[in-house]
Amino acid sequence: MFTKHKIADVFKRLASSLLALFIITGPVLADETATLSIKSIPNVNIRMYGFIENDLINDSVQGINEETDNPAVPKANTYAGSHHQTIMSVRNSRLGFDITMPKTENGLETEGIFEFDFLGNQSDNTSPGTAFTSETQRDFFNNPAVRIRHAYVNITDGQWNAKIGQTWSLLGWQPYYFPSEADVQPNVGQLYRRFAQIRGMNTQQFMNGDWTLETAIDVARPAELQSGLTDEHAGIRLASTKYKAVSGLGSSTPMVGASLALSGELIPFRTAAVGTANGTVVAVDMLVPIIPSSDGKNPSNTLALTSEYSNGRGYGGLELAGATAGLAAASAVSADGTNNLDSGMAGLDRGNIDLIHYQTYRSNLTYMWPGAHWANSIGYAATETLNLADFNGTTTGGILKYQYYYGNVMYLPLTWLRFALEWAQYKDTYNDPTNVHAYDNRIQFTTYLTF
Repeated sequence: MFTKHKIADVFKRLASSLLALFIITGPVLADETATLSIKSIPNVNIRMYGFIENDLINDSVQGINEETDNPAVPKANTYAGSHHQTIMSVRNSRLGFDITMPKTENGLETEGIFEFDFLGNQSDNTSPGTAFTSETQRDFFNNPAVRIRHAYVNITDGQWNAKIGQTWSLLGWQPYYFPSEADVQPNVGQLYRRFAQIRGMNTQQFMNGDWTLETAIDVARPAELQSGLTDEHAGIRLASTKYKAVSGLGSSTPMVGASLALSGELIPFRTAAVGTANGTVVAVDMLVPIIPSSDGKNPSNTLALTSEYSNGRGYGGLELAGATAGLAAASAVSADGTNNLDSGMAGLDRGNIDLIHYQTYRSNLTYMWPGAHWANSIGYAATETLNLADFNGTTTGGILKYQYYYGNVMYLPLTWLRFALEWAQYKDTYNDPTNVHAYDNRIQFTTYLTF
């Protein structure tokens, strides 16, 4: 039974909660950030951002999710390869918080980023590499798991910058060269990865600030934790702050400058039973504003070409999501042999570890029509396995090449509302003389509400 004191206590707590909510949200307009005091730190700015995305997808084959990666497309002589599927999903919706701390008297700027989506791992794993249980389609799509995309500290002091935590890979200078696609990225041949890291970067300006030269290095989460060694990245990027065009169009409308970038990665592997190897990969990226923005800010009537090339060993399934070449994961990487390497990085060649050798290439052309309400993009991408024949026991399931063709139209009636219609074809080339090629034709309609 409630006493007067208990009822009074409930009302006090409710009033306190409403007052706190009013303080946070009351004076904030739609395009403003909230200014809060956190503990003893005054004037902390918090910006909430993100989007709600709904994807309606029809595939000509079965077994591929809304995020395709480098897919193993089912062959036409299988049931999955000769029957359609339809997906409707909101799992790529996103929510983020940008927390900016007050600038110090010495000019030090500190920022924290938290960003989440709903493409998380739904398994009940208690340790990496163990098996997970199955789940219903209902739970997979209707009750998706939250996933951390970014969680890092960004520290800037003049021309120096440090990033500590989970964010984009330096390989391919992500995300500057992402394509304009409705499909949930990553896709075929696309360098795409986020991980914990400690990165240092220096930015030099020249030609009156119209161009910048960025150099960066980092140490990152190991591809194989039993190796006892971190992954390492390094890169250099020349970019224009003046000549820009729309590129990477999707849930947002990024204006990216003309640029040329080079990057590389070292990936150590140490196993208990099948030997030692060091993976290496290099990437070259470029963006050309064929029709640049009139003032570097206006997206109307811009045309951009984005291209990327990479070549290396041991980065499939790591920087190239889903790329396995159809090979089983190499095992016995720990003393007790309980864990495997993630699929796509290595296989066994006459009983010894051998890193899978890939090369990728992709190009995307994006045109934003006058008025900035309509846009079109077309593109092509490929991932090739260059040493598939080296692996003993290679079967007809081995994949020599993944390919991807696509075209789309996007309509942006409002700043915060956009629609996209896309056609794409995925084509895998198998090491199978009877069924060499497998195809998936995908039609996708996507709605975004951004904030």
